[in-house]
This record gives sequence, structure tokens and C-alpha cells, in this order.
Amino acid sequence: MKQGAGGGSLSDVKVSVMHLTWHIPRDEHFVPWLDEVCEAGYDGITSFSHWGLESFVHRPAELGRLLSDRGLELAAVDCVLHDSFEEYKPVLEFMQALGTSLLVCIDPAGSAKEYGRYASMLNTVGEMAAGYGVDVHYHNHTNSVGETMSDVENLMSRLDPDRVKLMLDVGHATKDFIELPVERRAADFLQRHWDRINYLELKDWNEQTDLNTPLGEGETDFDRIFELMRTRGYAGWVTVEQNGNDGLSRGRSPLACVKISREFLRNKLGV
Repeated sequence: MKQGAGGGSLSDVKVSVMHLTWHIPRDEHFVPWLDEVCEAGYDGITSFSHWGLESFVHRPAELGRLLSDRGLELAAVDCVLHDSFEEYKPVLEFMQALGTSLLVCIDPAGSAKEYGRYASMLNTVGEMAAGYGVDVHYHNHTNSVGETMSDVENLMSRLDPDRVKLMLDVGHATKDFIELPVERRAADFLQRHWDRINYLELKDWNEQTDLNTPLGEGETDFDRIFELMRTRGYAGWVTVEQNGNDGLSRGRSPLACVKISREFLRNKLGV
């Protein structure tokens, strides 16, 4: 199945959930987390290679069994972008073993706006990853090289589109793309660059709860985003993320929050 924008129908969309809402479940909390993902109606999980999946990187078969027993898949793996390129190989081998093709790279918080340097790193990782059947993506986020819309577009102009795909975290875009009015930030960017979009991370934002916000409780213009998905075409994985369980989510469990987001997608997008 094709991944990303420019083709396919919403009937081909699968929905995963990021582990951050549960505050990085590990060890004895990992399997109960998978059970809650199933209960909430998701098709798969997304997690960090170094911060959530580290105990499985050299044991992919074990994770594969845990997922398969629950009808889940590993949709994507996130990692911190760095230039120790040999360290990516175990992660890429792990992903290849599980049939996971989406690698998301996040530069360390506070990184200098060295667009050329980080683009070169991404291009190198993208070239490496291609040999494993893995597509590399850059993750826009607060206090990073790719924070504002201008930052992301500066970085994009230096990326080789054959090596690095484009993804968008729509919650961070809503918070950080300050060049535009808040209600236009994510959707305008997507409209301008839709043909390069390969992966979407669905997140909401408002001033009270920041990025710890279930879908539909913030300022992200999901109506326009979903209309683009319908009219321009989108297939494959989307990932739901909430950066914790604070603010308006306080008093609601992580499971309750991800159920709110999952029901929002069913009602608004039909997936």
C-alpha cells in the first residue's frame, strides 16, 4: 500500500498512537500499554528507538510477537538526529525485520539554526535507510532547527527529496508557525507542500494545555486538514500524539484521552 499524500483513499488509512500520552511505558508497563492501545481502537504504535523501544531493538521478533498477538503493527520509529551514522544501523535492521518503513528524525532541543548541517545529516541517513526499505522524515518541533514555517522551508530547500520525505506534526505547526494566524498555520503549510507530504502526525494545541491536548480540544484546523486528505488523496499511516496528560486532561486517564482522539477521527475523518 502506498504511504502518504497524492494517491490512495481514506479507506487505506491506518491509525497508530504515540506512547507519550502514557509517559513512555517500559518494562512491566509495556504490555499493559499495548492492551490499552487495542482497547482504544488503534491499528498500531509509534515509539522512540532509544526511549521506549530500546529493549527490543536487538530482539525484534519478541516485539513482533507481542504486536501480532494483539493485531497491532509498529507504524513508525522516532529517533534523535545525530551524525554518528553507524548507530542508525541496528535501528534500521530492527525496522526492516518488522516491516516498518517510517523513520522520523528529531533534532535535539536547542539545536542551532544550521540548516545546511542538519540537512546534510538527514540526506546521509536517508541514503543509508533506503537500503533497508525505510523512508526518513524530519519532525518539526518547538525549540528546534525546524520550529517555524520559515525554518522548515529553509531546511526543506536543502533536502534531497529522493532521500528525505516530508512529514508534518500538525500540533507543533499550529503552535510554532507564527508567520500565519493560528487557525491557518498547519493547513496552509500542507496545502503549499502537499505533493511532498509522506506522513502526518495528528496532534492538537491550545494555550491552556499546550500540546497535552486530545484531538478536537485545541486550535488545529482539522476540518481543512481532513479536507486535503479527502480531496488530494492520502493513504497509509497517520499517528496520533499527545505530549502528556496534563492541563484539561488532568483527571482523565491516558486511555480516556486517546479514546477521545480516536473517536474524533472516526467522526470527522471516517477512519
